Amino acid sequence: MTREQRLAKNEVLFRDVNERVRDISAGAWDVEEEVEFLCECVQTDCLERISLPLREYEEVRGNPAHFVLVPGHERSDLEFVVAVGDGHVVVEKNDETKPLVVDEDPRS
Repeated sequence: MTREQRLAKNEVLFRDVNERVRDISAGAWDVEEEVEFLCECVQTDCLERISLPLREYEEVRGNPAHFVLVPGHERSDLEFVVAVGDGHVVVEKNDETKPLVVDEDPRS
């Protein structure tokens, strides 16, 4: 496994945590209400949070190669920014790491 793939696995871990947050929130909040999610960056010690409506999180998760990060946490060697939101960015994994994160996606 390459260094880039190991780093991408970190993002997969945070995405899995956020999936659990979404599961819990889906029955309790309206889709337009904001929910706090963890930054899905590669930094294992990052505990920064991103507030966004469940609907917007679902839009990000509509593509298994997309992750939501705190601005500035993106890594140009692993991913590229596809959208900029209020207090967050959405990144897409590059060709080397995309297959790994798609395979690890709990929704795929």
